[in-house]
Amino acid sequence: MTTAAANARNREAGVTLVEVLVVLVLVGIMAGVVGLSVGGGPRGNAAEQEADLLVARLNRAADEVILTGMPAGFVWGAEGYRFDVFDGEGWVPHHLPILSEAHMLAGGTRIAVGAGMVIVSNDLRPDGGDPLSLELRAGRGAAEYVRFDGINAARLEEEE
Repeated sequence: MTTAAANARNREAGVTLVEVLVVLVLVGIMAGVVGLSVGGGPRGNAAEQEADLLVARLNRAADEVILTGMPAGFVWGAEGYRFDVFDGEGWVPHHLPILSEAHMLAGGTRIAVGAGMVIVSNDLRPDGGDPLSLELRAGRGAAEYVRFDGINAARLEEEE
């Protein structure tokens, strides 16, 4: 086979693997630029988003009480909240990463009820027996209400 015939066949073979990889890298870079230009700021109602996040975390904490038998404490203030567990000697930050760090509310959202703590023990009832009701409000936006009965947390459409 001659060199001229081999070169002609290589030119007609199509794109090379290197060319395909270069195109894929360029597409990935462009997708990243577009994704970053959209931004990661809060969209919509910040209080609604924070209420949904609080509901998910309260439900996760209640699940952990069921699974481990360790009482959990939900501690809140106007600007954030955290979860603690009782390790037999005292209250310590929760052992789950999603619950261990204090969460500061975003978008100017505040918890309207004063600071407090609710302990959920093995019987899955908040101390005091009454469900916890919290109001979250971002600025002059509509209030969002979260209710937690020790087993289940839910976002309410309006306060009951």
